[in-house]
Amino acid sequence: MTPVNVECEQAQDRTAVGQGSVAVRCEQGSVAVELSLGIGLLVLPMALLVLLLPTWLERQSVARVAAQEAARSVVVAADPQQAPAIARTVANRIAANHGLPTRAITVRMSGGMRRGDVVTATVSIEMPATSFPGLGEVAGFSYTTAHREVVDPYRSLP
Repeated sequence: MTPVNVECEQAQDRTAVGQGSVAVRCEQGSVAVELSLGIGLLVLPMALLVLLLPTWLERQSVARVAAQEAARSVVVAADPQQAPAIARTVANRIAANHGLPTRAITVRMSGGMRRGDVVTATVSIEMPATSFPGLGEVAGFSYTTAHREVVDPYRSLP
């Protein structure tokens, strides 16, 4: 046995007999294991989540704004035949302004272009599951939002 183990056993024997407390430390802890497990299983996942929340919120905001602007651009478009292309262009420009590739956003339009009709723009955007600075992102799920606009009932259409 090592000298530390002998001292620990002697201290435990004296304490058990009732000869008072002994100032010998008998702890052979596993702080290094607990620390690495604590950091690996608790701190890193929480840090990843905290770092991804702003990205998720920004992408949700981009999707909402893209849906609003796409629907509005369709409603005020001079040529109803060009309206869906205009909506896609507007949504792609909004995505590009926020540094997103055009493949990260999808736009679907529905509704009519007659007076009083409701036009709905549905925008889906990719949300990253993880994002590593310098390495890129891994797409995790998609966020979809929609916005509705009414074609002006007094609009003069061609």
